[in-house]
Parts: sequence; C-alpha cells; structure tokens
Amino acid sequence: MMPLAYAQEGKLVRIVAIRAGKGLHRRLHELGIIEGKMVRVIKTQGPGPVIIEIVNDSPYVSKRNFPPYRPIATGGRLLLGFGVAMKIMVEEV
Repeated sequence: MMPLAYAQEGKLVRIVAIRAGKGLHRRLHELGIIEGKMVRVIKTQGPGPVIIEIVNDSPYVSKRNFPPYRPIATGGRLLLGFGVAMKIMVEEV
C-alpha cells in the first residue's frame, strides 16, 4: 500500500483507503474517488499534480452515509493536487 502520488505512471491501481478529513473525504466521494475504485495513473511529477483515468465504475455503498455520487464515466480523467494524492492509499493490481 502506498500513496497515489508515489504510484508509477501507466500503472493500474485500486484505491484501498482515503486518509483525509471529513470535508476532503466527502469531496473525493462526490468526484467518485472511493475505496475499491480502479484507476490508471496517467501522470505524476514529484511534488506536482497527479492525473488519473477512471478504469471502472464499480457499485459502492458509502461507509460514511454520504449521498450517492454521480460517477465520472469510465475513461474520464481527473487532476489531483499532490497533497490530496498523498492522502489516497492505493495498491497495484
């Protein structure tokens, strides 16, 4: 398990945990960044932004009673700041 910011470019990873406060956790949930989601790392640059691509949209039940999210379509890309990417723990698939 490692932070998303340290994942290698081109690798497929599964989100294992999000180690963030309630506000950031809720925002990531709204974007569809949730535990169990598989994403491909497109670009990482040291202390710069991380670009990810959504690989699947698996069904998910919130553990924190957040409202349902509108998932980003498979193939959609997101840009996350380095600090946020450090709080998303992933494992290679």
